[in-house]
Amino acid sequence: MNFLFLNLVYIQTTPEPVIPGFFGIALVIGVVSICAYYVAKYLETIYVKFYHKPFFVHFYPVLKTMPHHLQPFLETNVLYNRLDTREKKYFKHRIVKCIDSITFVGREGLIIDDDKRMQVAMMVVQLTFGMRNYLLHYVDTVILYPTSYYSILNKTKNNGEFNPRSKVLAFSWEHFKQGNLHQNDGVNLGIHEVTHAIHYESLKSHHISFEIFHDTFLELEQYLSSVTIRNKIVSTKILRDYAYTDKFEFIAVLVEVFMESPEKLKQQFPKIYAYVVKMLNFRYFE
Repeated sequence: MNFLFLNLVYIQTTPEPVIPGFFGIALVIGVVSICAYYVAKYLETIYVKFYHKPFFVHFYPVLKTMPHHLQPFLETNVLYNRLDTREKKYFKHRIVKCIDSITFVGREGLIIDDDKRMQVAMMVVQLTFGMRNYLLHYVDTVILYPTSYYSILNKTKNNGEFNPRSKVLAFSWEHFKQGNLHQNDGVNLGIHEVTHAIHYESLKSHHISFEIFHDTFLELEQYLSSVTIRNKIVSTKILRDYAYTDKFEFIAVLVEVFMESPEKLKQQFPKIYAYVVKMLNFRYFE
């Protein structure tokens, strides 16, 4: 009897196999995911050195649908009309995401409508369409004035400005429209101020597209250290004088010219043109 009792106790107290719980599985998945992320990031860094662009630009598990009444505004955008059917879907997805991420405010009686939202959103999406990371984290609000306005920040009368501390882009709607109407004079307020926002983002962000922008800008600065090159740029007057205010204004004016007169820039300064293509990964003129 004692033997049978001891045997029964032994059978009852034998430990069962340990099955990993939820937290154990989650920990393993988390560690593997982190390792995979950094391996992929390292491999992409190598890829960028050879091909000067990200692994991929467009990946959207679910594409946003643009309201039908906004479609006509797209027909006015030069880049949109150059895209194939698939790219147009990506463009529309980004427009919807951009509008959803920004608060639009009208000042001095200016009423915000679909036209104004679309024109600003199309400008942002056009400039970032070659970049994987296209939502500007330092632009939460867009303020539109009817015309030139007094800037409390700069204590001057302005047509537009970018304030990273307040995450605000501000435009004179009169001058914003004027820049879009004359698309070959190298003066475009929307392009100029959005480029400032992209440039600032590149100084703060570790996303691959902004890293490419920043690193390529440093390469461009090195190239422009040549007195001969600088003198040639000045003598051709391809950039307006405001470009020589500082390096931030230089790149903003340069992108204006790149977007409005790409063939002219490419013909006169092919290397500078190539730098801008690489910075924005913007290959839609080629």
